Amino acid sequence: MASLPKSSFVINGGCFCKAITYTISVPAFESRPLIPNPPKRPFGSQNDSTKRLPLIALDHCNSCRRISGSIIECWFICPQAWMQFSLLPHDSHRADSGVLATDDETQRVTPATVEVLTPAKNIEEKTYLKGFKSSESANRTFCGRCGTHFTFYYTGGDDDEAKDWGPYFDVAIGTFEKESLEMEGMRPGRQSWWDDGIKWVQEMIRA
Repeated sequence: MASLPKSSFVINGGCFCKAITYTISVPAFESRPLIPNPPKRPFGSQNDSTKRLPLIALDHCNSCRRISGSIIECWFICPQAWMQFSLLPHDSHRADSGVLATDDETQRVTPATVEVLTPAKNIEEKTYLKGFKSSESANRTFCGRCGTHFTFYYTGGDDDEAKDWGPYFDVAIGTFEKESLEMEGMRPGRQSWWDDGIKWVQEMIRA
């Protein structure tokens, strides 16, 4: 199985209506944080590339399934420092048509990633970004215009595997642009929350 490039590369993504877009700037292989433990449930072949972030995982948990409306979620897990969001303000419309002026980059807002993962009231009021807590320590975001869900951000602070990663988060890989999804090596390497999965999905993945 092919691996992600060991040189630096950029991923582009966004919501369906493009009111929220982002870029992920992945550094060269040697600068990516190590993943200390091998996956309990690997998916596909494992190699040197799967020993460092980004971590791409299939998620079987009930909450991610219900929130995304997908039978199984796939997350791209990376440091916050790699990500830059671009948010379109509510008042950025073409006056003659009411269509979102997605091509006018001068009006877009580019907050720090952590400000997107747990959006403050002023960001939610000014842009289409919306956030909510699915549990005490689980913060999620979505586009309030088209409904695309984006991120999962855990603030519990008890993940031993991630203690040397610095601030990190999960972004739904389905929001990547097609050319980023088709990049060589862009595929899940592990599964999480297997026991919370749907039996017929587990059987299909085992096959």
